[in-house]
Amino acid sequence: MTTELLHIPIQRTWEQAIPIIVPVGPDHDPRSAINSSLRATSEAVQRTDTMHVVVFNGAREPAITPDDLIKELSDTTAEFAVAIIPEDVGYVRAVQEGLGITARLDTRQDLVGFLDADAVLRGTAHWAFLEQALTTEPTLDAISGMVIHEQCKLWETPSSQKFIRVLERAGSVVNKPYIQGGAGGTLARRPAFEQAVNTALNLGTLIGPSLSACALAAGRAVRATSHLPCSHTPRKTLGEWLDSVTAYEKSWRRLLALYGTDIERPWREFLHNAEEQVSSDPCLSSDFADCQVLRQLVVDRVEQEHRCISSKVESPLTANI
Repeated sequence: MTTELLHIPIQRTWEQAIPIIVPVGPDHDPRSAINSSLRATSEAVQRTDTMHVVVFNGAREPAITPDDLIKELSDTTAEFAVAIIPEDVGYVRAVQEGLGITARLDTRQDLVGFLDADAVLRGTAHWAFLEQALTTEPTLDAISGMVIHEQCKLWETPSSQKFIRVLERAGSVVNKPYIQGGAGGTLARRPAFEQAVNTALNLGTLIGPSLSACALAAGRAVRATSHLPCSHTPRKTLGEWLDSVTAYEKSWRRLLALYGTDIERPWREFLHNAEEQVSSDPCLSSDFADCQVLRQLVVDRVEQEHRCISSKVESPLTANI
């Protein structure tokens, strides 16, 4: 795998800048994500220095070429780097390459940000808020904004604006006990993030669930906060929703097999409390229940596939005993 660094910022000291890694796959256009991140940075009362490290990967053309992105970003900020991997290595490997680039640029080594190419940060002073949380809470390994869909195409889910607003009326800011990965604009302690990336590569899992699982298994905390709403590509069809949920659940089942089922307890407690809080809204409560039933069907199918794979692996072994 060859990574070509196409652009680095003009020479200066970057040791105070938080690196934000933005992996860009085929057909993705990271401009809205990066512009929303730059806006959030500029809005902070006390400016948080950031360095966006954009890593293109894939043999097919992205929605915008790296050269065109460099030209556009240069009109807005000098604080970015762009690299390209001309192979389909996947976003996890692209993020790992981004970590290496941040070390070479000598950015801050205590924290690292992670932003999806199709995410949009909608909160004010996003990175400054996350940095403050990590500074004041020693047991917090990572924190992200919360993906909130303003209008759901299928039904109300735990990520819908209506659902979150009902919970906010009951207790102000909503905090989910897991990280929303690049979709939520995550800021993490670098050792925890590096461990999550390595785990994701070894297990074939997603970074967000891996970061959540690693932290919870170590008795640490993570959270996504509705104080910082984010947008992400919505799932417009049942098929898209099922594909997304299945990918997440496959990751989560592998992580449960490694770390044990105790790491799932905070999420189950959140769902139980949420179910009680939405019970006053019959329509929302019904949608929430239907969503949970369908999600459980996905979980059951994923677990069955996992058991089948495990039994096939064990059969040749037992035959030789």
